[in-house]
Amino acid sequence: MMQEERYFIGQILWDPTIINKTIVTPSDFQGEQERAIYEAMLALSRDNGVVDENSTAKKSGVPLSRIIELKDSNVISSTWEHYQKVLIDTSRVRAIKKTCERVLKSDLPADALVDMFIEETQDARGRMIFRPCALPTCIEESIAALEARIESKKIPGLSTGYPILNSFIGGLQKTRLYYLGARPSQGKSTLLMNLVANCNVPCIIFSAESSKTEFADRMIIREKKISSSQYYNGTLTDADAKKVMEASSELYDRDYIIIHDEPNIPLARLIQIARDAKRYNKVEAVFIDYVQLLTFHDQSRPKNEQVSEISKQLKQLARELDVPVICAAQLRRDAEGKKPQLSDFSDSTQLERDADVAIMIYHIEKKEGDDNNRETFLLIEKNRDGRLGYIRMDYQPEYMLFREARDQQIPKKKD
Repeated sequence: MMQEERYFIGQILWDPTIINKTIVTPSDFQGEQERAIYEAMLALSRDNGVVDENSTAKKSGVPLSRIIELKDSNVISSTWEHYQKVLIDTSRVRAIKKTCERVLKSDLPADALVDMFIEETQDARGRMIFRPCALPTCIEESIAALEARIESKKIPGLSTGYPILNSFIGGLQKTRLYYLGARPSQGKSTLLMNLVANCNVPCIIFSAESSKTEFADRMIIREKKISSSQYYNGTLTDADAKKVMEASSELYDRDYIIIHDEPNIPLARLIQIARDAKRYNKVEAVFIDYVQLLTFHDQSRPKNEQVSEISKQLKQLARELDVPVICAAQLRRDAEGKKPQLSDFSDSTQLERDADVAIMIYHIEKKEGDDNNRETFLLIEKNRDGRLGYIRMDYQPEYMLFREARDQQIPKKKD
């Protein structure tokens, strides 16, 4: 392996521009001397210095004669990406083996060992390589995508099942992060479940708030508009009992929907499960209910910092897996009873910054305490590529159902 490390350094000496393009880090080098040389090269590049034999020798403390040996005339700098991959892959193997050794020596219980392995091998699971792209190439790709949409007459993303919402946001698009915000018991979990039900492609939902049985119950109730109170009380009519059987039969065929109902799931585990679901189940969307219930590994940090880091990593996850990530999110207590806005996300302002699309559930009470006498709207508060606005919804909590209303009259200002 040392030979590949030295060859890679030789490639940089022949073509110093490699140092600004590679994602190799000093920790990817096994040899101490090679690591010191590479760290010196990085430092010279950061300081806008010249990366050559003399400067590298002075900066690293490695004899000049040793540096010169690395710049062999047989070195071909154009193959640096191959050697970059070799160095990174070998580094990943070393990291995984070291973690396995620590696991074998540990006396921790099984669950703690699993969490330790997931967290410590996080960086070893792969590193995304982003390459610069000339504008003409980007334009060609953009026009090709546009032509494909025109020809297919389809929206760019997965359908939400709501035509008006689709017209606002273009469906659930790859690499994007979506937040659905609401106060408790205002319908955010139900709306998320409706999006899952409308999603006719492989997907996974992380239900940190409800069990998989509760989720299945809601899907059954929604599918055939069964009274939820009668369903949960076991007082179904013969007609409703028949509906339950029909709904169960229809939903049984949707084996492409995966439910993971671990409460307070650690973020690292969620990311690993999502990666596995993408790799083995070919999921095309990730749903999370809800973001503030995810557990960050460093519990000593303030809650707002934890949620901020969780949001950043969910944004990265959407790009890494090339799927939309759709998260329910709780709003602050002082958002109760008024028109919600972006700044109302609970625990962290990072959510509003990371969101490509932020949708709020807004109820306007016509009569105090009566769910049947209120108007419900979806507020598109942030839309990176489209317009903002209201969508009037027909929300039927008894049937766990959201539908777009026929009458799309804009709500009267309340506050």
